[in-house]
Amino acid sequence: MTYRVIQWTTGTVAREAVAGILGHADLELVGAWAHSAHKDGRDVGELCGLGPLGVAATRDKEALLATPADCVCFTVGRNWVEDPSETFGDLLRILRSGKNVVNLWWPTLVYPKAQDDDLYKELEQACLDGGSSIVTVGMDPGYGTAGLALSALALAREVSSVHMYQFMNNAYWEGEGITKFFGFGQRDAARSPILAPGVTTRYHATTLHLLADAIGVTIEEIVEDHTLSYADEAFDVASGHIPAGTIAGVRYRVKGLVGGVAKVVVEHVEKLRENDFAELGFSGDGYRAVVEGLPGITLDLKISSPAGYSGDPVAVASAMSVVNAVPRVCAAEPGVLSLLDLPPFPSRNPAAPRF
Repeated sequence: MTYRVIQWTTGTVAREAVAGILGHADLELVGAWAHSAHKDGRDVGELCGLGPLGVAATRDKEALLATPADCVCFTVGRNWVEDPSETFGDLLRILRSGKNVVNLWWPTLVYPKAQDDDLYKELEQACLDGGSSIVTVGMDPGYGTAGLALSALALAREVSSVHMYQFMNNAYWEGEGITKFFGFGQRDAARSPILAPGVTTRYHATTLHLLADAIGVTIEEIVEDHTLSYADEAFDVASGHIPAGTIAGVRYRVKGLVGGVAKVVVEHVEKLRENDFAELGFSGDGYRAVVEGLPGITLDLKISSPAGYSGDPVAVASAMSVVNAVPRVCAAEPGVLSLLDLPPFPSRNPAAPRF
């Protein structure tokens, strides 16, 4: 069966999603929404650097909602920190129109019923009204943390705790956004937005609850903590200059407590130098899931580029975590889904890579 897909946005990750849709044996691209006026009416393939496809992007949301399609690949930038109301409204309208959604936007939606009952009820009602389903994946929150941990849990007989990690060297990211977000180059952690009280909980709580439900426990309290590394001498990265004595690495943890014990943990290691936090024994970028129990299980996930590929492999993985889920979501009963509800969704593109 072929599923007709509308791509919602044409940015960096969306471009990889379009390539993934084109290469998937069971998917057909039938439309695309573009945010910017200069993209309106242009060929989606040309916008994504893939050559003409005969599918034009549009800013007309109502026209897209009227387009016959089975699913929308929703890869809007994660502006959830600001005002998500307009984008959330778009999601509701899409679902009410009868179209399923695979979504990368807004971390809460990874497992919304665990954190915001009103939001979950709105989504669920929209799904019931339209006979549609929605799932939110991505890498973190998403497959890199929760998905990897669920794979590890399949091998466990007893579970004492589940610990999920993301490791990222941010030295190669251009622009000031990452630097400001983590407080790199600052002397005071108060200048790091991610370390403001409650921010990491807001971002990761749904992942904690998803894993807690998976192992059959109820989180009683969520706590945060962090560790910083400082530059012993000045150095430069793609985003700018890091003076001596300023923040060069951030390691933060969000813990779901049961009986006062950390049962489920998400930890991020965000750094600018490879040797920071070397005690964790993970080189490069990637993800790790650790299950303490019987047996003890550790799974490491690393994402790399094949020879000849010049793009961002993490962007490809993020995009494909939703593109590959399209057939499963379209086949599911109406409602709000999570990784707990779907069987595995492997790639359906056995052809040689097309760069």
